Amino acid sequence: MAPSPERRRYYPEAENVPLSVAVREAVAAHESASLSADEFDLSDHVDPEALDALFEAEADVDVSVQIRLHDVTVSVWTDDGVDIRVTDRIG
Repeated sequence: MAPSPERRRYYPEAENVPLSVAVREAVAAHESASLSADEFDLSDHVDPEALDALFEAEADVDVSVQIRLHDVTVSVWTDDGVDIRVTDRIG
């Protein structure tokens, strides 16, 4: 049985952590990720402050970003909140 994706709903106006922290936590929680939260540094792959700013609560446009890491792909998109999905990387 294939591992299920790690999925989290993030609400910028209600959360007490930046989106970049929520993304880092989702990657660490993914059952197939080879990196723990202590080993994974999001800034090695994307500017965390830019990611946070891109998905600010005041933004009135739909945004979608995909980050390909060594063994997982992180998809982040807006949909009345921000969805974070971590899946096993294929190829």
